[in-house]
Amino acid sequence: MRRRGATLPLRSGEGMVVEPFLVVPVKPSSGSKQRLASALPDPGRELISLTLAVRVISLAAQVWPAGTVVVVSSEPGLTPICQRLGVARIADSGAGQTAAVRSGVCWSLERGATVVATVAADLPGVGTEDLLHMLRTARGLAPGAMAIYSDREGSGTNGVVVRPGSLLVHSFGPGSRRRHERIAAQLGLRFRVEDVAGLQWDLDRPEDLESTEAASSHPLLSWAVQLSQDSPQTARADVGG
Repeated sequence: MRRRGATLPLRSGEGMVVEPFLVVPVKPSSGSKQRLASALPDPGRELISLTLAVRVISLAAQVWPAGTVVVVSSEPGLTPICQRLGVARIADSGAGQTAAVRSGVCWSLERGATVVATVAADLPGVGTEDLLHMLRTARGLAPGAMAIYSDREGSGTNGVVVRPGSLLVHSFGPGSRRRHERIAAQLGLRFRVEDVAGLQWDLDRPEDLESTEAASSHPLLSWAVQLSQDSPQTARADVGG
């Protein structure tokens, strides 16, 4: 039985599945979101990190065809969730987001992928229509092309789609948008930036909690906004107590 909302796979003339694959790297929730440390205590950051990741994975499982989504993470709490959603999970080496994505790419290539996409796991505003946009972009991407989904500032990267997927184009971290464009030029790839609001807002800094979206996009984030406005002592007491 197919999952509700999942799209049907594309097939070639020989009946072979030629769907794009999606890699979702997820950092362990323990010690995550360090740049939010001044606004939220450890338990709050861990809860938010895991909740956002589960939401992205669940939406991906609804939209992308069965067998094409892989989560790269060593977060133990994700194992039963991925099993229930029918999503593959492979271990993360702990060497960072770029290395995690490349592990997922290798997994995808071993299963015949020719187009590989990746999406960040900390996007509070993402919806099914946003991941469907990425799937359609991946399906329509010409050979020798690369599309990225930038963050709101236009300097970071929250998603990448590349064909062929075997190309080592991923380079995340500060300034990644320009870096990805430079890599594409070096490889002779056609390059474009997709502007999709739900894929632009990531939760990394205390000021991200001050946006109007934070209080309205998810009940947990509404709680986090209130928590971040308390004193550190009060916040720790609330979470611990």
